[in-house]
Amino acid sequence: MVWAVFAPAKSVRRGALAGEYGGVSASIAAGYGVGANALLGGFKKSIALQPLSVEGIKGLTLAAGIAGLTLRSARQ
Repeated sequence: MVWAVFAPAKSVRRGALAGEYGGVSASIAAGYGVGANALLGGFKKSIALQPLSVEGIKGLTLAAGIAGLTLRSARQ
């Protein structure tokens, strides 16, 4: 899985992504539609993670959910 990371600075210290993340996912379609996901957390809850994905939905759909993720630094 590939994630886009949005942080409050250009350079983020090693291990800054470690932490608890929470967010939402949603999709809607009436004919053709789209979906989106986002998680917030990490260093002082200032980092946003956006999974890089393409969703194509066809039909009649409305969906929403809550997501959680814990990241730990590989180097302690």
